[in-house]
Amino acid sequence: MDNATHRDEAIPETGGRLRRFIGKWATDRRGNFAMIFAITLIPVAAAAGAAIDISRAYIVETRLSAALDAAALAVGTASGMSSQEVQAIAQAYFDANYPAGKLGVPGTITVVDSQTTVDISVTADLPTTLMGVVGINSLKIGATSQVMRHGKKLEVMLVLDNTGSMNSGGRMTVLKVAAKDLITTVSEVATSPGDVRIGIVPFTTDINVGPSSVNESWLKWTWTHPDVCTTTGSGKNKTTTCVNTRTVSKSGWKGCVVDRDQNYDVSISTPTTNDATKFPANNENIYNAQCSLRPVVPLSTDWNMLRSEIDAMTAGGATNTTIGFVWGWQLLTNGALLSNAAAPSTNELDKVMVYMTDGENTYYRQGIGSCNGSAHCPGVDTRTAMVCDAIKQTGIIVYTVRLINGNAALLRDCASHPSMYYSVDTASELTDVFKSIAQALSNLRLSK
Repeated sequence: MDNATHRDEAIPETGGRLRRFIGKWATDRRGNFAMIFAITLIPVAAAAGAAIDISRAYIVETRLSAALDAAALAVGTASGMSSQEVQAIAQAYFDANYPAGKLGVPGTITVVDSQTTVDISVTADLPTTLMGVVGINSLKIGATSQVMRHGKKLEVMLVLDNTGSMNSGGRMTVLKVAAKDLITTVSEVATSPGDVRIGIVPFTTDINVGPSSVNESWLKWTWTHPDVCTTTGSGKNKTTTCVNTRTVSKSGWKGCVVDRDQNYDVSISTPTTNDATKFPANNENIYNAQCSLRPVVPLSTDWNMLRSEIDAMTAGGATNTTIGFVWGWQLLTNGALLSNAAAPSTNELDKVMVYMTDGENTYYRQGIGSCNGSAHCPGVDTRTAMVCDAIKQTGIIVYTVRLINGNAALLRDCASHPSMYYSVDTASELTDVFKSIAQALSNLRLSK
């Protein structure tokens, strides 16, 4: 009895302890921090993951945009391609500039090529790291780029050596192909009539202004020739006088003219009633004249006509680089004789001269040194240098090409920049040189 009573009394005591434990556990606040931390861990992790993933997304977007701009510029300066070719070139440039393997985020571009613009876009899915805990497994990233095709207007004058040496080694044949290819390439970047215009100045000792100019007041028909010249004085008082007078008949004149009197020979000033300012007419009866030259061609958009004029060029005669530069400059200058060039505008128009020769100065009308058409005349190089300096001061961009022979230092200095001077040792190299210049001109046209 006593034992049973003892056991019965113990049960309530044990139950009381349990109730007290449960009550204390229910009211205990010491574990709340763990629970609160557990509950807030998810958004904290998501926020940290967002910072990391957004930073990664920014890096990827920056690389996407840079690669897309490179692709847009590549196809924006190209022309004459199908939409499939444009897409392939753009994707190739994009892939070359966007390291998808390193970033782990591939991208495929979309190209929309119109007559005036090239629009390129790209999208990519960036896998997230910690943002996946809130169900965000990837971020979509995109970039767009647009290149305007209208660019600047472009006026190009091809000043081409037609002297007798161009008959050697197929030089003239290769020059014709190269020049026509340049015309084709550059003309294709014109999206509207007049965006690009090209002219031609064939030269030897003369240039040809066309026989239709026979009655122009800026021609003179009587002038001195350097057969008999005398020099007196020294320094600033030094003068050279040529007394051998030539008279040229208008009858049968084919259009050729030679250098003006000094110092008009290195300028494009408008002729006046003063005979010294006028252009001396020449013909085949005068010593060393080569009026088989094709006439100069003012700036034009008639591409077929320009190519035909290139095909019609013939080689013969000696070299006078000065007269070629003068007339290239003249035909690129608004308001100058025979020119239809546009008024200059720094922001809207580039004027370019592409000058090619295969020889040194061997002739000059006014008797500097032994200028008889066969020996180099160093004194004439000074006249050429003066013209080149004057041309570049006007803002005309000058490319010079030396084929096998010619004064390398003079032609390099005549170029607007050393990189715009080319010297080749074989005629076949002209093709690549003219292609390089044509691409540079296309880029210049579309670089606005």
